[in-house]
Amino acid sequence: MVDIDLVEETLCNLEHSLQLKTSSLPNLEDIEYLCEEFQTLLSKEENIVENLAGNFIVVGDLHGNFNDLIYIMRKYGHPSQSLKYLFLGDYVDRGCNSLETILYLISLKLLYPKFVTLIRGNHEFIEICKNYGFYEECNQRLGEIEGDLVFEMITGTFPYLPLAAILPNRIFAVHGGISSHIYALDDIRNIDRFQIEKSSDNIIATDLVWGDPRNLESGQLTSPSERGLGENYSLIKTIQFLKDNQLNSIIRAHEPCADGYHASLVDQDGRTVCLTVFSASNYCELNNMAAVAIIKNGNIQIEKFVSSSDEESESLPISLPMDLFSRSILVS
Repeated sequence: MVDIDLVEETLCNLEHSLQLKTSSLPNLEDIEYLCEEFQTLLSKEENIVENLAGNFIVVGDLHGNFNDLIYIMRKYGHPSQSLKYLFLGDYVDRGCNSLETILYLISLKLLYPKFVTLIRGNHEFIEICKNYGFYEECNQRLGEIEGDLVFEMITGTFPYLPLAAILPNRIFAVHGGISSHIYALDDIRNIDRFQIEKSSDNIIATDLVWGDPRNLESGQLTSPSERGLGENYSLIKTIQFLKDNQLNSIIRAHEPCADGYHASLVDQDGRTVCLTVFSASNYCELNNMAAVAIIKNGNIQIEKFVSSSDEESESLPISLPMDLFSRSILVS
């Protein structure tokens, strides 16, 4: 049985730390407890979290931007039966508050297990988060001994994160995308994800978190990624994958967008086939906006914002069509 009082206290302290501009992390014993309970809870979920129903806030990359996470929570409220949350991965690295961000999300999942879904991003792999900020943050803020312990506790939960989800209206949610190795949902369902610590451990898991949608040459399905991991996937490949698996569209994260979102692939009728959402504003000083996708009654609305502890946040609603695919589209 989860210690609800401890979880609520952790959430409250972390939220107040932002207001007070002071650090209020749980102690080592509490972090260990939270991670153990989180891992146990995640172990009961499938590789693809399916049969999700209701209205959702879909959150893209956060990268340790705790300001934006708390802005989202305050604007839309804590998870509930009427409004659930799906987070698309990349919770740590690059930003200044990866510890607050991941511990808040862990606590949120423990407090609202049926209303919060967290999936894995490429920065939830040990070789990435050890080299792109999270490990260094743990050591700088907690000291080498305690920092190493906390890093190990938190990253030990990462292989338990699901790899994808299916939202209402058959929207496939994933961090990066698909590839030449991914044809059927069973390709994902059959992975033993609990053994995957490094990107090299499983090609399908790697492609799911590293892939990028691209407008490739006519007839081309995929191409090697400039990132060195994963693949670029085309409109044709995407439509083929969606039709073969009775899906309607893809929502993913993984790439910063100037406006916080991007209609990455659009079909011949002007409908968005693949939508990118990025939820960390001013990422690496790019001055980009952040955005979330709101899914209500099968429709998608984008709301973009800029959040900062020093200035008022701005929210701009934008509606995007996300209709069912025409089943008459020919795929060669």
